[in-house]
Amino acid sequence: MNIRKNFEALFVAAATLGLVASYATANERPVEIVETSFPALEQSHVQTIVISAPRLSAAEKAAQS
Repeated sequence: MNIRKNFEALFVAAATLGLVASYATANERPVEIVETSFPALEQSHVQTIVISAPRLSAAEKAAQS
C-alpha cells in the first residue's frame, strides 16, 4: 500500500515539474527554421506509379493456388 502512495507522490511531483517548466518556457522565442540548399519536395520531380487492375474473386484466388 505504501508503494502506491509513493508512486502517486512521484507522479504528482513529475506532473508539477512539467507544468512549471512549460509555463517558464512559454514566452521563449520559437525555433527559427533555416533554409537549406536542398530543393523542396514540391519543386523536385517525384515519379508516381499507378497500378489499376480488377480484384480477383475468391474462386480466381483459389484457382491460382
